[in-house]
Amino acid sequence: MTPMRTTTAAVAQFEPQAGSTEVRRTARLTRAQVVIVVASMIVTAALAGALAAVNPPIYETTRGVMVQGGQNANDNEILTRALQSIIESKNLAAAVKTRGDLPQSIDAIAAMISTSRAPESPYMDVIASSPDREESEAISAQIIPALTFLFEDAQRNTPVEQRIQNSVFQEVGSPLQNTSRFPLWFAILFGLLLGGLVPFLFFVVRNLRRPVVESAQDVTDAIDLPILARVPALGARGASAQDSVSGIVAAVERLSLNEPVHRLVLVGADDGEQRAELALGLSCMIARSFGQPVALIDADLDNGVLSSLLHTTDIAGLAECLAGQLDADTALVPVTDDRLPSSLDGFGAPDGMVRFLGVGVDTSRNILRMRSNFHRVLEDLAGRYVVIVNGPRLPGPVPSSQLLSLADATLMVVAEGRTSLTDARSAGDTLRSFSAGASGVIVLRG
Repeated sequence: MTPMRTTTAAVAQFEPQAGSTEVRRTARLTRAQVVIVVASMIVTAALAGALAAVNPPIYETTRGVMVQGGQNANDNEILTRALQSIIESKNLAAAVKTRGDLPQSIDAIAAMISTSRAPESPYMDVIASSPDREESEAISAQIIPALTFLFEDAQRNTPVEQRIQNSVFQEVGSPLQNTSRFPLWFAILFGLLLGGLVPFLFFVVRNLRRPVVESAQDVTDAIDLPILARVPALGARGASAQDSVSGIVAAVERLSLNEPVHRLVLVGADDGEQRAELALGLSCMIARSFGQPVALIDADLDNGVLSSLLHTTDIAGLAECLAGQLDADTALVPVTDDRLPSSLDGFGAPDGMVRFLGVGVDTSRNILRMRSNFHRVLEDLAGRYVVIVNGPRLPGPVPSSQLLSLADATLMVVAEGRTSLTDARSAGDTLRSFSAGASGVIVLRG
């Protein structure tokens, strides 16, 4: 592969002046966020509908009661309200429990009894509700006798001449049985609203407080680096890994000026799996298309995403090479088709053409050694391989100054809808400070 470096003038035409723009905050949702909101709406609505469908029916036994003791409308209204309060009180529930010898608690019975009446009407419905039909009927059957008992008991110590001679209420008609269910349409509608509103508000607040890259224009505004290519992320729906990687290879070729690139470094503003997959895809593409052996290095000692992707986290690698325990060429392991992720199915290189140096086992004690010893690792591989390095997050805990200074070309990978604009700007500043070779931005769209 002989990617080309651009001249300073050619690069400058893509670069806005540093600090000339501000980060634009927007509440607009990205495509990925919209998909999450819609999925949340559908799932929540389905759960709410399922719960409403399996919810047992409620049996309601209704008795009509009319007040008949008042001399005028005001007296009737006062008596009706008093009667309604008594019916809904725990005193009536206690009387119902005692008279019917019911096993339910007083509070449970009181919760089952309710009333319904039109304003200023002397007529009301007394409703006994329960998931059990027989329980509803048993409670309803005791309401009128219990109410009569309460009135009589209240007058027991009252002189006869002062007692109410006639009943102040009368049952009207026969009991009615009704079955009700929680409305399925309401449960689905409520699920749609709740399932969509919660993630929508979360993403709006998140986007306002921590804006993310939404387009190539956002990258141009926030990062003082040229955009080399905007390609679909590997594994995106309807995307072709072949087309995405080919577009990036073409961009790297345009980035150089008649000079071969032996060391290509990929860095980013986040701990992205997409960047790791992209480095792996580039390695396979170069080995297949240019017939050159490739040494792929996972230099992200803090996360080791690429090593996890290739299932080599328990194999000695870069950390041991930095510590002087291994030679880089000895530590390389072949990348076979069975190690490739699903996004790169059928994208493997010929046997032995792509070899991998993982982060190793003891990474924590060797992170700081990268600054002084990484050049030795590259010297061990010089002349035999095209070296592609999956670099760390910029800025981050893994030293990146020497890594960037030794690269022939550096690609900063930014993912639309995922990479924070603030993080992207900080990574761009770091890259410009330490990079010695040509550099640019690859934008991955979701």
